[in-house]
This record gives sequence, structure tokens and C-alpha cells, in this order.
Amino acid sequence: MEPQRRLVEPFNFPGNRVGCLLIHGFSGSPSEMRLLGERLSKFGWTVLGIRLSGHGTTPEQMAKSRWEDWAKDAEAGVKELRKSCHTVVGIGLSMGGLLALHLASLGLIDGIITMNAPMVLADRRTRYVQLIRPFATFVNKPDLSSSANKSEGTTAKVERFGYERIPVDGLISLNRAIRKVRRKLYEIKCPVLLMQSTKDLTVNPVSVQIIMKKIQQVKPVVLHWEKSGHILTLGPEREEVALKVDEFLRELNHNRM
Repeated sequence: MEPQRRLVEPFNFPGNRVGCLLIHGFSGSPSEMRLLGERLSKFGWTVLGIRLSGHGTTPEQMAKSRWEDWAKDAEAGVKELRKSCHTVVGIGLSMGGLLALHLASLGLIDGIITMNAPMVLADRRTRYVQLIRPFATFVNKPDLSSSANKSEGTTAKVERFGYERIPVDGLISLNRAIRKVRRKLYEIKCPVLLMQSTKDLTVNPVSVQIIMKKIQQVKPVVLHWEKSGHILTLGPEREEVALKVDEFLRELNHNRM
């Protein structure tokens, strides 16, 4: 069944001269970021929510894309925002957070907010997925139906589109990208806000500590969320998350004026 168009389409909300680049996660879609984008737009910020290559269509389409494609998508989003904004902030969920870290390590953005960005994936099997490459093209997502994941509530189910099957090659590419970005974190110089859900069953929460320690040129702000699962932007604390993002943007804008 074709996903609802609103869930998978990118979105662009004009606002002031501070641009927010919203980047969804691996195998997800812009639907993960739309609610946050709508909130930020009401606060007056310019918002661009991109759709990464191969996402929001079919797992077969995603199987044709790699980290290099997703990085190009993110860099193109920055260029688009630069047309009207003097400040651009990368705001990413999961792999979207990894992409935001990548952009920051290249000096392409002026601030960064990550939400459950991966340095260590919770499911150990994902680290050895290359071993099954000769035998499988796709793997099923692990069952995350525990009480911790249910904390994301019905909102996540209603408003989000993502794949239940994951391309093995895409997962291999993600694992390589995690290692690549990790080695470059020391190059980040812009203000950083790191968010991590303590009940995350997809990304090991130790990831935020690794990122914090590797970023040495600035002192990141770290926020832990106690009630949310992996999809922090649609979880029970989503409104508080939006307020903290707005607070970060206001302080960043004030300091740059």
C-alpha cells in the first residue's frame, strides 16, 4: 500500500533568517520530523524537512542508496536554506543526527541538535550484518514492542511512515558511516545540543556519552529524556522537546547577533 503522501513528502515552512534543517532517520521518512517542524514554524523559524534518498517509497528503492547519497541530500538542504537564512542549524533524529554531526564536522552549519544519534546500535546483530550479506538482501526490524517502546504512544504509529524491512547494504553503509563520523567529531566547532532517550531500544544510550567526549572544541549541552523511546520527536515528551529546540535556537541567534 502506498504511504500517505503527507507522511513522506518533504516540507518547507518560511520564517525568519534562522534556518532549521530537519533530517529524519534510517529507514524512516519526513513524517518523523513534521510535527517538530510545525512547532518550530509557529515559533517563527524557517524550517526545511528533507527526504533522504530511497526513503518514503519502498525498501527496494532504499536498497539502491547509501550513506554518500544521504550526505549529499543533507548538504543540498543546507545550500537551499542558505539562500534565505544567515544561520543554519542541523536538527536530526537517529541517523539524521549522525548526518547533522557530519555537516558540523565539515563546518557547513552554525549549530547542531541531535536526537538519539547512533554511535552504538542497541541490537548487537546489526554490527555483524555484513556476515549475512551473501545470504540475504533485507532484514526485518527487531520487535520493539516492549513497554519502553510503547511509551512513544499511538501518535508515533499514526503520524510516522517507516520500513519494516531494512536493506542489508544500507545497514552496512550506516555502520561504516558511524565509524567515519565518530573519527571526525573532534572537528566540530559550532554550538551543540545532544538529546538522548534513556528508554531507546534502537540506539544504545551510551552513544550520547561517546559523542559528548569526542567533541572537544566546544562543550555540548546534553539532555536526557526519561519517558520517550527512539522516536523522540513523536514521543510523550515531544512538546517539551520542541521547547528545548526553540530555546537553543534563541540562544544561538542571540549570540550570533
